[in-house]
Amino acid sequence: MALAFVIDTALNACQVGLFEYKDGSVSEVVTLREYMTRGHQEFIGPAALECFEKAGINPRDLDILGVTLGPGSFTGLRVGLSFAKGMASGLVISLRGFSTLELMGRAADFDNQRRLVAHDAGRGQLYFQRFEADNMVSLPESYDLVKLDETDMGSGWDWLIGSGAPLLAERFPQAQIAADVLPDLKAMATLCFAPTTAYNDLTPLYMRDADAKVSDKSVVNFA
Repeated sequence: MALAFVIDTALNACQVGLFEYKDGSVSEVVTLREYMTRGHQEFIGPAALECFEKAGINPRDLDILGVTLGPGSFTGLRVGLSFAKGMASGLVISLRGFSTLELMGRAADFDNQRRLVAHDAGRGQLYFQRFEADNMVSLPESYDLVKLDETDMGSGWDWLIGSGAPLLAERFPQAQIAADVLPDLKAMATLCFAPTTAYNDLTPLYMRDADAKVSDKSVVNFA
């Protein structure tokens, strides 16, 4: 058995969770979530403490940590990343970082369906990532909204997910929309234990390039 603690402060909530990994599967122990656009730094410490107290687990029993890297709120994601780095350093355990888009797309509700995860990054930018029905994921891409009509975003999507989904509704009228999805904590915990180095890069994913740019984050298929 192994334990993961995961943290998400990149979007409009502060989420923390403890998960147990055993016999190849992940199960939830305790999760806490508070919706907010600011104040993550005040919530995250007490929330983490409450998780461990409810579970009766000492933080020193943890095996690994996970944290979201964005895209999202500049301040929010820095709060989560700083907190996670402090925990990892103090506990001398590994820390892995994840794209908010990938964690939204990997929620169990969307398994085996084609989905396009899109984040409205503000200042005229859209950040998106494609998931095929076999859960193969593309590299995330950033585009200027005024150039979207010239952009090949594929077709036949079952779902449009994330804050940018309403901006694409007319283009993909057959797709269902889930605009308020948060990064999935169980998906993050599962990926914490994935046998890959793809999530060892802790560089925050900020959204300020105007032209199309493919992220250098690794692509991994966990079908």
